[in-house]
Amino acid sequence: PVLAADGCHVTTVEGVGTVKNDGLHPIQDAMVEMHGSQCGFCTPGIVVALYSLFANNSSTEYIEEHLDGNLCRCTGYRPIWDAAKSLCTDKDKCTDENDVTR
Repeated sequence: PVLAADGCHVTTVEGVGTVKNDGLHPIQDAMVEMHGSQCGFCTPGIVVALYSLFANNSSTEYIEEHLDGNLCRCTGYRPIWDAAKSLCTDKDKCTDENDVTR
């Protein structure tokens, strides 16, 4: 329930970045550029999940291992993974042959 969040820091997709205020966050820009959103239903959850993951570790392996729990029935995950991979600190090491999303 919502009371379990009392005293916790909660970040919403609007807190990550908005067009009206301070502009989109690089994660949001990457999702737009890589066409990682179609219907938009799952996009806020994926953006916030990526935001949290990148705050902890921005390696390809870490993101690949932990980007789960958000279901997307429109994109097939490839554009979402491409957006995430484009922001990883070690994206040069990431090759399609090691890509588990294929």
